[in-house]
Amino acid sequence: MEGPRGTDSARVISVIETQALRGTGIEEDKCRIVTQYWDFDGKLLAENDPCAKEKE
Repeated sequence: MEGPRGTDSARVISVIETQALRGTGIEEDKCRIVTQYWDFDGKLLAENDPCAKEKE
């Protein structure tokens, strides 16, 4: 039985990390810190919004 391959490659790269307060503070839109990762051309690479899972 074969298992998962695991990581084939890993490297350290430079990105811009931003953190911003988002939300109005009501139950449907809680206040939270959202972390975003951008490249140097201004393209959004990833976002970590703690409330995103709750909305799904």
